[in-house]
Amino acid sequence: MHCIRTRVILAAACSALLLPVSVRPVLGAGAADAWAAGLKNLTPAQGKTLLKFARDLFPDDRLEESKFTACLTPYDAEAGDPQRREPFLDSLKQIDGAAMRMGYKDYVGVSHEDERIRLSQMLAEGRSLRQFKKSVGQCLETN
Repeated sequence: MHCIRTRVILAAACSALLLPVSVRPVLGAGAADAWAAGLKNLTPAQGKTLLKFARDLFPDDRLEESKFTACLTPYDAEAGDPQRREPFLDSLKQIDGAAMRMGYKDYVGVSHEDERIRLSQMLAEGRSLRQFKKSVGQCLETN
């Protein structure tokens, strides 16, 4: 009886430790939508994908959304440059394509945060997105 009670107590203690796992604040849908709607060269859906992907590459609760949007706005301008547009849009297609191969509608539709973070880290190892991760990381450090 004592052994069973000890196991129940230990299981409850372990469960209590696992529950408060770092839960990142969810992007304010209104703020993310407003930022994405204000983009000139990217569609709102592309902007949301870019923002969610960047947030997942750098999952730090202390980083404010405004820092991300400031670091990502130059990519909207890049999407307007005819020489850089296609490679950049191919990167966005790569992000959504990976999520679709996992059975989701798109990257933003990946409902499990841990799964999305793992996917973003894996994709950022590729040549085209490695530079994106590096430049966004540098921008976040300086802003």
